[in-house]
Parts: sequence; structure tokens; C-alpha cells
Amino acid sequence: MKHIAAALALAAGAAQAMVPAPQHISYTPGAVMPGLAAVEGAYSLEYSRESGVWTITAADEAGLYYGGVSVRALTREFGDYLPDYVAVCDYPRYAWRGLHMDVSRHFFSVGVVKDYIDRMAELKLNRLHLHLTDGPGWRVEIKAYPRLTSFAAWRKDLEKENWDWPEIQLGPDYPKVEGGFYTQDQLRELVEYAAARHIMIVPEVDLPGHSYAAIAAYPEIGRPDFPQAGLKGGDVLDVTNPKSLEFARTVLAEIMDIFPAGTPIHLGGDEVPAEYAAPEQQAAWLQNLVDFCRERGHEAIVWDEAAVNGVKNQTTMVWHADTPRAVFDSGSPLILCPCSHFYFDYRPTAADSGPVDAVITIQKVFGYAVPQGNVKGLQANLWTEHISTQDRLFHMAFPRAAALAERAWGSPARPFGDFMRDVKEMYARQGE
Repeated sequence: MKHIAAALALAAGAAQAMVPAPQHISYTPGAVMPGLAAVEGAYSLEYSRESGVWTITAADEAGLYYGGVSVRALTREFGDYLPDYVAVCDYPRYAWRGLHMDVSRHFFSVGVVKDYIDRMAELKLNRLHLHLTDGPGWRVEIKAYPRLTSFAAWRKDLEKENWDWPEIQLGPDYPKVEGGFYTQDQLRELVEYAAARHIMIVPEVDLPGHSYAAIAAYPEIGRPDFPQAGLKGGDVLDVTNPKSLEFARTVLAEIMDIFPAGTPIHLGGDEVPAEYAAPEQQAAWLQNLVDFCRERGHEAIVWDEAAVNGVKNQTTMVWHADTPRAVFDSGSPLILCPCSHFYFDYRPTAADSGPVDAVITIQKVFGYAVPQGNVKGLQANLWTEHISTQDRLFHMAFPRAAALAERAWGSPARPFGDFMRDVKEMYARQGE
């Protein structure tokens, strides 16, 4: 009876069944549906009980894939109780529908990343932002600088889930260590795995701040007073030293050999105190790298601080809730991931355990209102200071990522209660 009632509700248009919801759905044979949109990932599908056949039409491979995802969602939900006729015309609002994964603070294996990609694909998310480097650990093999992984990919195991900056002791020579890194071939394997699910992996090498691990391995690229400057000062590359620029360009050249042409490269550019590098120095140094990437066929992405400092000709990832309006008015393509709504390391409910005080509920994610601007897409960020296991990682990412998908796909508005009913049924089928 449950499935019959659900099918009747679907036929009445009260539920969309799919997450994210499709743009248009009809249950009347011959009803006029919109034409296929000229948008990457657009598709239409049609089913009739009489023929028992699903027909998917799309202009590109991504559309065919998303049509298949929708067919699987409908058949899993309703089985033999599908309406006699279903027609869907669907397309995404935003080209960038992203989910971030921080593997620096806690490292996650290739297998975990693949599981994460599979969950993203079911939600029609299409960008995995992989945060490969930061102060606590360097996670990508760079052949020109082997100590980045032989030394800086490991740290003393503090025997607790989280770590604090003053306690970071890098290196492999401790009785117990934690860490790890991806070889270049493992990253190529992940790129191929994701591409089969129409997800692009976007690597981040965070520069010139958040570089403690790199500087610990190669002190000559850090400030002259490293490590006496303390962790904040020791976290910043010396942007006045040509060796730091040579280091960054060499690293990025190897990164661009791993990731296919056209893959955006995230350069960071965030949280560099002015006393350790003046804003104009930061901007000039980072602009060199933005131009370097563009010359080699890769779009550059920076956090919004870099745009505020004057870096140009890049995509800007906006994480501050109070980013100056000038960034929105600059004409730069924007990816919105405000910490007010899309930081998934914040607790999903007030009752959820964890050291982070802030709470971002799934309803808050669902209710995000996209501001005016040259918006390329939306993304949620998941930092892992306090996340060391796959179970915890997935608990924090899902199902809030379903609400992100709903906003990023740009589906027609539906009541939050209807959305949550479909989300709960979706994740119940996955055994959660």
C-alpha cells in the first residue's frame, strides 16, 4: 500500500521522487513538454507501461548519464507501481555543482574517495574539490620535491581524532604516525573513475599560506625566521624569495601533467596575515601563478581573499559570508560556498556531537538564497580537523549534500517537507 500511495502522490505532482528534483515532469501522454535545453547535462526521458521501455534523449554524454541516474531513482522508488506514463525534461541551472573534501588534515584512502564520488554521482553533483595540501600534511606526489611526501605527508599520531596547530610534529620517525599521500598514478586512477561518473576532480594546492608542511620539508621557501616566527608566520611562503615561486611553478607543472587539460587548478590564496606578506605582494605573487596556469590551458581558482587583494582573470570561490560586494560586481565567475550555509564540518544538528560549536542544518542548506552576480555554481566544503573516519566523513557530508544538489541543480521550489520525505527514503534504501 505504501508504494501505491507514493505512486499516486507522484502522479498528482505532489512529489518529485528524485533528488535533485527535475525541472519538468508529466504523467499525461502527449502533453507538451519543453524542448531539450542547450545546457551541458540536459536530458529528457519517457516511459510507458505499455511498452515497458525507458527512452533517454540527450545532447551529450553527461545528459545520458543523468538520465540513467533518474531512471534508477524512479525504478528503485516505485518499482512495479510506476505510473502508466512518465515524461521528464531536466537540466541543471549551474555548471558547477561541487563538494569539497579536505584530505590534508586527515588523509583518506583511494577507496574512500571513490565511495564519496559514487555518492556525489547519485545526486548529480559534478565537481570534487580535493584539498591536497595544507599545513598538517602534503598529499600529492611531486617528483621534483620528494620530501613533500617522504617527510611532510606524515605526522606524529596524537592518538585523538583532531589535532591542534601547536601539536603538529611532521615526519615519519615516530613510534606511531598518521598520514599518507596519493601517487600520481593513483590520482590519475581517481580522475578516470570520477570522469566515468561525469565528475571532474579539481585539485587544490593551497598557496602561499597554509604551507607549513611544504616549508617544513623545504625551509628555504619559507620566511627567513622560520621556524622562530611561530606556526602562523611559519605557515607562509616567502613571496619575496624567487625560490618560492620556482617551487610553486614546478609543483603546479606536475599537477597539470596529472589532471587533464581544461581541469581548473585551485591555488588557494587565503588567510595570509598582512604582517607576513603584504596584500600587494601576495597578489603579485599569486597573479604569476594564475597566469602560469592559464598559459598552460588550465583555469585558475582562488579563495575570495585573493580577489579582494587584486588578483584577476580567475574564478573566485566565495567562502566569507560578508565578502565585499565589489567581488560580486567584478565580473569574475563566482563559485559560492559561504561558511554561513555550506561548511559541512559544522554540526548538522544541535544534538550532534563534536567540538565545532556552529550548526548548519539540512534545512538551512535547502533554504539558501543565491545572491545576484556572475554565479558559476555552488559548493559545500568539508574540512577534516575533527573528522578522521569514513563513517564520520559521510555522516557530515550526507544527506546535507542532497540539499546542496537541490539548490545547485536549480530544481523548481518544492516544500522542505516533501524534499525531506524523498531524502529519507533515498538514504533508507542505502542502508543509512
